[in-house]
Amino acid sequence: MGEELRSTAAGLGLALSENEIGDYVTLLDRMEKSLQTVSEMHDYQPIPDQGIYPRSDIHFPTAESNPLGAWAWKFNAKSTAPKTDLLTGKTVCLKDNIAVAGVPCLLGTDTFQDWIPNTDATVVSRILDAGGTITGKAVCENLSRGAVSATAATGPVHNPYAFGYSAGGSSSGTAALVASGATDMGIGCDQGGSIRIPASLCGLYGFKPTVGLVPYTGIASNDACLDFVGPMTTSCLDNALLLEAIAGVDGLDDRQSAGAPFPRQVPRYAQLLTETKEDGIRGMRIGILKEGLDLPGINPQVEKKFQDAMNVFRQLGAVVEDVHVPIHSQARTIIVVLSKMGNHIGMQGKATGRRQMMLTDLFEKKDLPYSPEVLAKMSVMCKEALITGEYAWKHYSTLYPKVVNLIRKLQDAYDKALERYDVLVMPTTITESNPLPAHDASPLEHMDASKGKLENTSPFNASGHPALAVPIGLIPSRENQSIAMPVSMQIVGRYWDELTILKIAYAWECAVGNWKEF
Repeated sequence: MGEELRSTAAGLGLALSENEIGDYVTLLDRMEKSLQTVSEMHDYQPIPDQGIYPRSDIHFPTAESNPLGAWAWKFNAKSTAPKTDLLTGKTVCLKDNIAVAGVPCLLGTDTFQDWIPNTDATVVSRILDAGGTITGKAVCENLSRGAVSATAATGPVHNPYAFGYSAGGSSSGTAALVASGATDMGIGCDQGGSIRIPASLCGLYGFKPTVGLVPYTGIASNDACLDFVGPMTTSCLDNALLLEAIAGVDGLDDRQSAGAPFPRQVPRYAQLLTETKEDGIRGMRIGILKEGLDLPGINPQVEKKFQDAMNVFRQLGAVVEDVHVPIHSQARTIIVVLSKMGNHIGMQGKATGRRQMMLTDLFEKKDLPYSPEVLAKMSVMCKEALITGEYAWKHYSTLYPKVVNLIRKLQDAYDKALERYDVLVMPTTITESNPLPAHDASPLEHMDASKGKLENTSPFNASGHPALAVPIGLIPSRENQSIAMPVSMQIVGRYWDELTILKIAYAWECAVGNWKEF
C-alpha cells in the first residue's frame, strides 16, 4: 500500500514527507475497505415485470430485413395490461442507447460488446402502458456522437429519400425507420440536435421537449446537462400523442426540475390540437430569428422554402416579424465548449453530483479507463471529443463554470424574445442531406460532413427550450439535381409550452396538406 500511496500522490503532483507516509497509508487502507464493501453490495436498479411487459422474438436483423442499415436489434414488446389506449395500434422503435431489459444494446459501437441491460428506461414502460407496441431498437451513431449517419459499428444508415445519403444523427436509425414506414413512431435522444437533425433530413416531426419534461432515466448519457429524449413521427398529431405518453416526472431523473408536470398533469396534447383546430393561429406572434438565417453556408433554396413556409403563417392570420437575438450567433461556440468539456468527463465515467438511477452495468461493460485497443476502435467524433476535451481541461481548466453561466445568459436572451413572440422560428438545418462520407474519409472530412446541421439545433440543448422540427417541402440535392431532399423549419417556444408549438405546427400542416408537394 505504501508504493500505491506514493504513486497516487505523485500522479497528483503531491509531495509527502516520509514521516507522513505511515498515516496516509492508514487512511488509504480505511478507504480501501469502504471501496471493497460497496463493490460487494448488490446494485439497486428497478427490474421490470416481464409478465406485464413481456418481450419476445429478440434477434439481430438480417441484411435482407434491414435495407437502410437502420435496425440495431429486433424484438416485440407489448403490455398485457396497458393503462390507457393512447398508443393502441401504434408501432414504435427506440434509439439504441435506450435500455430495454433482456435486449442487447449496441450503442452504435464495438468498443464493448454483449451489454444486455437489466432495467427498462422510463419511456419504455410508458409506451407499453399507453398500449403501444415496441418492435425494436434503431441504430444510433457511435456512442451517440455525430450528426452524420456514418459512424455506427454496424455500418452506415441510409436516408430513405436517397440511398448513400445521410439520415442525420445521432438518432439516425430512428429517423430512417419512421420515415420509411418500418414503424409508425420512434423515440430519439438529443444532445445537440440528434432528434431534430435526422428529423430535418428525413422529413419528420422531431421534438426536443423542454429540459426535464420527458425523463431520461435508463438512457445512456455522456453529459446530463444536454440530455433530451423525445418523439419522432410523420405527422404532428402522432408527435403530440407520443409526447403525451412519455412526458411527466418519474421520481428518478434529477434533470426534472421545478415546473416539470407529473404524468397526470401532462396536457392532452393531441386531444387539445383537434379540439382547437378551428381556432387557428390568427393573432399569434411568430418571430423569425434573423441570426438563424444569417449563417454562412446556408443553402439559398433552404432559405427560400423557409420563407415560403412563413407566408403560410401570414395567410393564416399570424403576425410574422423578424427578431434579433444577437447571442444566437455565438451560441454554437458556447455549446461546443460546454459539450466537449462536459462530455469528456461523462465519456470517462467520471461525472458526479447525480441523484438518479445509474446504468452501472453499462459502466462495467465500458471497462474504464479506456485501453489503447478500445480507443483505436472509436469513431473520429469520439476521438476528437476526447482529444479536444482533454486539451480544454488541461489548458482552460476554469472555463467550464463560466460556460455554465453563459448558457443561462443564452436562456435569458431567448426568454426575452419570447416575451414578445409566442414562438421563434428558423430553418432546422441550413443545408439538406448530403452524401455519406467515404469509408476511408479523413478525420477532417468526417467532421466537416456535419456543417450546416447543428448551428440552429444545438443552442436549444444549452438553453433548454422546447424545439420542434417540422418538414416543409423538398428541394433538389446540390450533389444530384434529380434527387429531392426534405427541408425543415424549427419552432422554438417557452419553457413547458409545447402545446403552443404543436398548435402552430398543426395549423401549418392542416393548411398545407401534403408537405412534400409544398
